[in-house]
Amino acid sequence: MKPFLLFLVGAALAATAFFAAVASQTRRPIPPDSEPVHTTESGLVWSALAPGAAAGKRPAMGDEVTVHYTGWLLDGTIFDSSVDRGEPATFRLGEVIDGWNEGLQLMTVGARHKLTIPFDLAYGEAGRPPTIPQKATLIFEVELLDVIPAPVPPEFVRPDPEKSQKLDSGVIFQVLEEGAGDPPAADQVFVLDYAFWSPDGVLVEFSGTANGPIKSSAQMMNLPFLKELPLRMAPGSVVVAEVPPAAGLAASQRTGRWTTEPTIWRIEMLEIVKPLELPAFQGGPEPVRVEELDGGLVLEILKEGDGPTPTARQQVEVHYAGWLTDGTLFDSSYDRGEPSSFGVGQVIPGWTRGLMKMKVGTVARLRIPAELGYGRRGSPPKIPPGADLVFHVELLSIRR
Repeated sequence: MKPFLLFLVGAALAATAFFAAVASQTRRPIPPDSEPVHTTESGLVWSALAPGAAAGKRPAMGDEVTVHYTGWLLDGTIFDSSVDRGEPATFRLGEVIDGWNEGLQLMTVGARHKLTIPFDLAYGEAGRPPTIPQKATLIFEVELLDVIPAPVPPEFVRPDPEKSQKLDSGVIFQVLEEGAGDPPAADQVFVLDYAFWSPDGVLVEFSGTANGPIKSSAQMMNLPFLKELPLRMAPGSVVVAEVPPAAGLAASQRTGRWTTEPTIWRIEMLEIVKPLELPAFQGGPEPVRVEELDGGLVLEILKEGDGPTPTARQQVEVHYAGWLTDGTLFDSSYDRGEPSSFGVGQVIPGWTRGLMKMKVGTVARLRIPAELGYGRRGSPPKIPPGADLVFHVELLSIRR
């Protein structure tokens, strides 16, 4: 489960993400198209610069792929390149922009394609400023290095009414496998595998091909039934549940048919995570240095590190906790018991600017105004509109 910092928290419901699209001054010529040039019904334009294995299997949605790629704007500016970083990218189809999801399914291992992706298959009308302009057409050279087939989802099973229990919220659940030990407390972090279906057995989402297992506490969950059902599950237990809309997806602010129908879930409690000690929201050591940065960002250095400082193009490993200014904790890697890794250029602007002022080994407090966080819209339900944020951050390492 990715941390809230990367805009994904609570139930691991389908999300569209992409790699770090970090601005670069690097320029190399955009490769010319290779004949024939194809245009799909969606508007994706592609040509094969090098063929793949003739009898190779094409990846499908949910498969894990490894690729090397370079991405250009139409003016020839390279905005991201795994080739320049010297390390290929690995992800699942369904987790990236639509043009990639479609284009990679046209390739076999060893193939190298040029993809010209219109804005409506990329970052839309808004783009992703300052790196991706509004309504930007993107050009990629992509080489498919490897494909790992998607895990097979579990069999669709409804709870047996004669063997089921009912929660106050109306959720009906049946225990398929008993676990061992005690269930988690409301504030304890646990790890769940999940799958859920429509009432007629159509698979909607499976953690094996989505964002991976959920890692959260019950009190941090967005869906009401996930605030209560895990508290009845010991590690190793498996349940199937029929979840009415009011206790499930209707409360998640998703739109569509799933908000008006029950869903059938299969949940397995993989483990309960031993948390680390949470830093104090207030108090603690006095800052050894305070910097007021552009945009109202305040960086308080609590402990000065002696390692290198990351750039916007690098990946870092951090421990962090985030609060609203009233002291409400909304996310914490300490509670999950393990640090988080991400690209410096992938996160909210306040984080990007702050990290680029920190050396490895530094412990700092970031006071981030709303304009450098989640803005006027916030990120409900955890972060209200216009919310200023406070983070405690330990920069552990630069991963690449």
